[in-house]
Amino acid sequence: MFICAAGDIHGAMDRLYDDVLAFEESLGARFDYVLHVGGFGVWPDPERVDKATRKHDGAGDLPTWFTENRSVPRPTVFIKGNHEDFAWLGEQLEAGRREILPGLTYLPSGEVMDIGDNRDRIRVGGIGGCFGPSNYERRSDDLQGWAKRHFTYDECERLSSHSGVDVLLLHDAPAGVRCVGLNKVAMPGNLVAIDIPARQREYEILAEWPRREQLSS
Repeated sequence: MFICAAGDIHGAMDRLYDDVLAFEESLGARFDYVLHVGGFGVWPDPERVDKATRKHDGAGDLPTWFTENRSVPRPTVFIKGNHEDFAWLGEQLEAGRREILPGLTYLPSGEVMDIGDNRDRIRVGGIGGCFGPSNYERRSDDLQGWAKRHFTYDECERLSSHSGVDVLLLHDAPAGVRCVGLNKVAMPGNLVAIDIPARQREYEILAEWPRREQLSS
């Protein structure tokens, strides 16, 4: 399966998918899925954005996509980051709606989903948000408001109970993993193409976008 990995777009939907399609053109191939590691910036109502989001580019163009109920050009699965409308996302889950726009699916922390057809199917799991020592031991259902940006022990345990996870999406880097070039990685438009063979525990990173020569020019 041909995957485009992305993260931290913070509402810049137009730019994300413009870059995904440009990346495809440069590779001469079509992505099966976009997998997003959080920081999507889900604020359907721009008046509800948090302070940090307001200080930067606000809700971006994502509210327009919701108003027009646009379909994303490539199937996309995302986990939460630490700047999302957590109350709104929770309401969608309570209503049984994980697909928040046509083709755009929210994967809650501790859950898995299978993507692809029978021959190329892979299982994706996720832990969204960031670590918060004061909330980690609490039950995720007990967190309210801004505390919902944190992941919890019970979510990690729930994820570990699932078998056959091929791809793990994390917003916060695991303990012991050093984040190098964080500012560059977190910019919208930094994408990675990954080939993931079905039922194999190996993958191949094929390319990055923007290209290194574009970054240095």
